[in-house]
Amino acid sequence: MSVTYGPVPGIEEARPWKFTTPNHGNQRLSGALATTTHWSMQGGPREEGLGRQGTLRLLDWLLVPSDPRGIVLLCGYLASAAFGLVALVNPPGDPIGFAYLAVAVVGYFYIQTRGLTTFLWLLVAAGGVAAWFAGGPASWIEFVIGLGLAVVALTPLPDEERSRPSPAVQTSIAAVTSSSRNGGGRGLSLDTFDSSRKVEDSPVRSSAEAEVGGNGAAQDNVDVKPAQVRSPIAIKAIGRLRLLVNERDVTARLNEQPRLEFLFCYLLARAVSGGDASVDRPALADEVAPGFPASSQRDRLRKQLYALQGTLGSQLKGLLQVNANRIRLELDGVDTDFGRLSQMCRLVSRRRSLIDDPLAEQIRKLLDDTGGGEFLSGFSELEHQVTEGRSSALEVVEAARQLIAGQRADLARALAEHYEASGRPQASIAYLRAALVSSPGRQDLARLLVAAYMRTGQTALADAARLEFDLTQEK
Repeated sequence: MSVTYGPVPGIEEARPWKFTTPNHGNQRLSGALATTTHWSMQGGPREEGLGRQGTLRLLDWLLVPSDPRGIVLLCGYLASAAFGLVALVNPPGDPIGFAYLAVAVVGYFYIQTRGLTTFLWLLVAAGGVAAWFAGGPASWIEFVIGLGLAVVALTPLPDEERSRPSPAVQTSIAAVTSSSRNGGGRGLSLDTFDSSRKVEDSPVRSSAEAEVGGNGAAQDNVDVKPAQVRSPIAIKAIGRLRLLVNERDVTARLNEQPRLEFLFCYLLARAVSGGDASVDRPALADEVAPGFPASSQRDRLRKQLYALQGTLGSQLKGLLQVNANRIRLELDGVDTDFGRLSQMCRLVSRRRSLIDDPLAEQIRKLLDDTGGGEFLSGFSELEHQVTEGRSSALEVVEAARQLIAGQRADLARALAEHYEASGRPQASIAYLRAALVSSPGRQDLARLLVAAYMRTGQTALADAARLEFDLTQEK
């Protein structure tokens, strides 16, 4: 009896290739894995298509472009090289052939530039005009081809090329990422330099400093501006959970499977603190299936991890890092709302003076963008539905909520002090009130709120705030 196995969902999409830019901007699909997974649940080599991957690596090595603009220009350079060879080989041998070979070689290596490539083809067109006036009857063809390819060279570069940072920025980001992974602590990487990202929220930028993972320059208050790197993946977790890929919401599939959503949210909450986000397999198994025998828990966890990767799809399953002992979400390079809050708090805490106007505007926008509710809103109902309240996952989520509330409170304080110093206390009242809702014990915020009420002549509200936050002794 033969058994036929049907196609595994997602296999066709399980090609974790990425765009790379070797040398001077030539791009090609690379076989390199986008993320490193200790233990992969993907299919075997047959499913990944090693033959095609080898072909792509060869094209990558040859610097063959894959975008329409690059392909057209490459054909032109091949024609230029062929013309040059013909001119040199046919007796008596025309030295102009060296010029056409030079155009082909230089243009090939700088094919994803606009200025140099356009200049080369305008030079070819000019040569055609000169030959035409010198009596070459067919030289007008060279002029037309050169002019046409110059127009092609002027067309916009591919999106991947335009959004990619300069080589200097790429080197800087690589150094920061390497430092973070080699001992700089867990933390969210500066890919939320994103990240970019970004998807409806722009990444945090400062006119004064950038978070550089413990770099001494930041500690010395050196002005550094983070690079703008657009990440295709975003996670919005303040309020209802939302997963976005290239600004497209893909949360629905996860929402349809409460157990998988519960597992993802629990791992996400562990990642918020920036410490060790990984969890032991037995501990996680007990969270997802409390009250079951240990062997049953392990089996359930194994099946849920496999199902979660399939549900996340080819673009998101790399977030789930699984090995024989520990499991975690890898959020380096992912734009997260809580990650931008954390980054901004670290930036502000290192300043030795009041924030400036540009930074105040970024904080204001960040507070507005992340003011849509508590972290993982509705998780308590989800936890009760999945485990009937028998797990400790809600405690982990509550700890993450307190951390985020504290970060929002710190930013609200910095913003209020800026508005107070600039003579606009009224502008800080709404942010102070919002921060005090989730952090009612922050009397430093309450004092700033009372001061703002007094400065704006709202004495009755100031007295009410003193009573509400137990500041009557300071009246």
